[in-house]
Amino acid sequence: MPRRRYRGFLSLLFAVLLTFAAVDAHAQSTGIVEGRVVDAGSGAPLPGANVVVEGTSIGASTNQNGRYQLTNVPTGSQTITVSFVSYQTTSDPVEVSAGQAVTLDVALSSQVLEGGEVVVRGLRESQFRSVNQKRQSMNIVDALAADRIGNLPEKNVAEAVQRLPGIVLRNDRTEGRFVSIRGGAANLNNVTLNGNTLASTAGSRATALDLLPAEMVSNVEVTKAVTPDMPGNAIGGSIDISTLSAFDREGSFAFGSFRSLSHDQQVPDLGETEFPFRANVTAGTKVGPDDTFGLLISASGSRRDFTTSGLKGEGWGEFSGEGSIDLRPDFGGSVVPEAQEQIVERNRRRRFAVNSTLDWRPNNNTEVFFRPYYTFNDEKKLDNELEYNMVYDPDDFPEDPRPSMTKSGARFARGFGSVDLSDTDEEESLWGGNLGFEQQFDGAVTLSASGTYSRGVTDQRQEDAEFETPETTRAAGVADMGNFLFDYYPENPGYVGDGANYIANEVDLEYAESIENTYSAKADLRIPFSASTLSGYIKTGGQFQSRDKSIDVADTGYDYVGDGSLTLGDFEAPRVQTVQVGNGLMPFANTEAMVADFLGSLCNPSTEQRFSGARRCRASDAVYQRVGAEDLAISDIEDDSENAESIYAGYAMASVEAGALTALGGLRVEHTSTETDRFQLREDEEFNPDEDVVEQTFENAYTNVLPSLHLTLEATEALQLRAAWSNTIGRPEYDDLGAFSEVEIVEEGGALRASVNEGNPNLDPFTAMNFDLAAEYYFPNGGLASVGGFHKRIDNAIYAFSSEQRNVQDPFGQGRTFEIVSRSQLRNADLGTVTGVEIAYQQPFTFLPEPFSALGLNANTTITTSDVDVPEYENNPARPDYSFFQQSDLVYNIIPYLQTGGFEARVAINYQGEYLDDIDGSSPLEDEYVGDRTTVDINATYQFQTVLGKPELLLQVENITNAPEVFRTGRAGRLGFHYLSGRTLTVGVSTEF
Repeated sequence: MPRRRYRGFLSLLFAVLLTFAAVDAHAQSTGIVEGRVVDAGSGAPLPGANVVVEGTSIGASTNQNGRYQLTNVPTGSQTITVSFVSYQTTSDPVEVSAGQAVTLDVALSSQVLEGGEVVVRGLRESQFRSVNQKRQSMNIVDALAADRIGNLPEKNVAEAVQRLPGIVLRNDRTEGRFVSIRGGAANLNNVTLNGNTLASTAGSRATALDLLPAEMVSNVEVTKAVTPDMPGNAIGGSIDISTLSAFDREGSFAFGSFRSLSHDQQVPDLGETEFPFRANVTAGTKVGPDDTFGLLISASGSRRDFTTSGLKGEGWGEFSGEGSIDLRPDFGGSVVPEAQEQIVERNRRRRFAVNSTLDWRPNNNTEVFFRPYYTFNDEKKLDNELEYNMVYDPDDFPEDPRPSMTKSGARFARGFGSVDLSDTDEEESLWGGNLGFEQQFDGAVTLSASGTYSRGVTDQRQEDAEFETPETTRAAGVADMGNFLFDYYPENPGYVGDGANYIANEVDLEYAESIENTYSAKADLRIPFSASTLSGYIKTGGQFQSRDKSIDVADTGYDYVGDGSLTLGDFEAPRVQTVQVGNGLMPFANTEAMVADFLGSLCNPSTEQRFSGARRCRASDAVYQRVGAEDLAISDIEDDSENAESIYAGYAMASVEAGALTALGGLRVEHTSTETDRFQLREDEEFNPDEDVVEQTFENAYTNVLPSLHLTLEATEALQLRAAWSNTIGRPEYDDLGAFSEVEIVEEGGALRASVNEGNPNLDPFTAMNFDLAAEYYFPNGGLASVGGFHKRIDNAIYAFSSEQRNVQDPFGQGRTFEIVSRSQLRNADLGTVTGVEIAYQQPFTFLPEPFSALGLNANTTITTSDVDVPEYENNPARPDYSFFQQSDLVYNIIPYLQTGGFEARVAINYQGEYLDDIDGSSPLEDEYVGDRTTVDINATYQFQTVLGKPELLLQVENITNAPEVFRTGRAGRLGFHYLSGRTLTVGVSTEF
């Protein structure tokens, strides 16, 4: 790293230390009251409890560990009152001495209804904790809290977070993976674990939340207006995931669960499935003198086997020998895609996670902690894909008539079928640790520091074999476009459905490896103060973060060179069928048998050389041959990159409380430097790897100043008003900043054409100015009604752009003229805006007479609109008005629940409106949208409250309506991909000790 970076960091550290030294210790004429608030029954901390000094305006709320601290408390006898929704308020006397701290720990008991039923348990317990956490926060947040035994109703963090306002979930084969916040795509949001940055296992900045099982989480907080002490890379917001510690419970404890799953198989005959399950166990204890050491370990594991059914429309772009054909000008008919693709998959997904915390708390002022974690996800996917193509190509087949119109589509005189057999193994691992301390000095001055290491690794292997029929009139057929799930009907189904007609074509062996290492260190100093009627604190600190990400991809192609006798029929298996269409065409084959034969007698490539080496077929009678050296060299490097990023950040902020108004404001400065290695590629008939492959290194740096102001007004005891102004950024993807250029040159009819895919080293980060207003009304029984509006002014959004030039003279320095040169590149757009409103209502209906007092409702909705100015598209009438990626106009959750005695049940309804997923730079007809989706989940539990261990039975049904995942193409909403994954039934038992 250049020396100037170290000098910059040292300068920043020196400035922070000067700030620390500039703040005086406050007067010694007052004292401090501090302690911890816990549940009297379980010993669990109660974050968000309200602690006040009677007869004064001095008060505080408990933090995530249930700890509080009251500063500037007048000396003498004082009364401390502690309240928490749905718990009995308690008041305790204390004697306060000047300049001294006195400890007061408080255990609150649950309120009891008239009939003697405890109301704080399970669903309501989680809801009350979340509501109190939101109420006591100093900025705009939403929270999720696990119940007493660490249960969140969903499988992973992504699916749990989707129940909050403004969250859009992105699925991956039946399971939530990424989330966007208020129109901020997943790669534009910050994700931390216990306040520290996680590495990404994805090929981007986005953090895959499906790697974190729900069982390892005690609390999730989504911050929508970040404060200066939080990282600025949060266009939509920031997600912090907290894990449990041994000090969160009294004494020694253990709890766990085991669940058996039954998946509604979409293609039941697609192979065998093994026993699916979810299991977890957590245990914690405190040891040493006065129980000053705390140790907790939590482990979870799961396995699911499921089959899925999919239908795709391929090639909706303008028809030019490839792509779709628009029959409307001549026939008034439909647009017909190039192909229909039917897909059946068999999936196996296994997950294991373990996390631990080791804490040392010798007194109330000192905490030292170490929090390691490890998660592992292993997925295997076998799929068969039948692509039935309609062909109209007058250049190659001048004798073919034009497609003729039918009632709801067209008849094509020629077609062909293609079958892909794919075997994919993918392993993801995420591990790391966080070591730190927090020390409180006299005068309640608090210093904290921590260091973090996180490593994310994805390792993928895929074998893909293709078999294909000739383009023939025997595959002529009719495209029936009468439904969204359109169908293709061959005139000779026996030909298209016979595996013996599909001749071996090519096999691809693809290996991909992504490794990201993240290192970070931070220090924070918090100094309370008081002056006259004002009280508050000053906080300042600094952070250093370093990331390096390596992406290595090798796609080795093998061409079939046999005599044509190897066909799909050699691997044929009993026929299966997709759910979406019933034309019975798919000639199903045994994917594992084909892969085994290819790796054996058909080729036997040297697979130990995954990313380099000759990789030729070694079988004596091989019927496949590796592609040429130039194609191999290009595939080995075209997607590779080495990326490094360093971030230096410093901040200063202050919080001031004046009566009912609390103001928090400050400034954060972040300096980012990046270094990216990519390759210049030129591909033509004269390819020379020594001349046409050039590695380039590109450096970039930018500095962002991010001020913010947060206001909270306690208008009444129940009504709270908030306003916030904040500034955030969204950094470009690492490898998009590389100055790479991939050029592909082809010659058709003596004319040269070139397509150029370029990186953009001049990409600027997204910058957002965010405005928030909110009103929150808190009901006495733990409910909440809130409404909030937000507006974001976003500059430098990044979009794909394509252009086309004709008759270009010597564009590559070779003295040749090109008929067409097409270029694609990511570029910054101009100003964009996101505006929305969030409405939430959470209420246990304890005010109703029995039996209706057992009911409750948790509901929220978010209405959002956005637009962005993309200069290159503004004057193009074919382009629609674009929104931001992954921004739905409407999202809502409706969750009614019932809790009585030991029985709980809830129905969770989630709706997500359509959103833009990707822009095709060449044609808006190929833009990709994710369609709207409504899912319904049901949970029911019964706890035996008087039995040892309080065992709890669980019944859960996920996606009870079998709602599909739908991708649409273009604004016309044509079929891109329709994916059915089925329902999941779960039964289980949990217990605690």
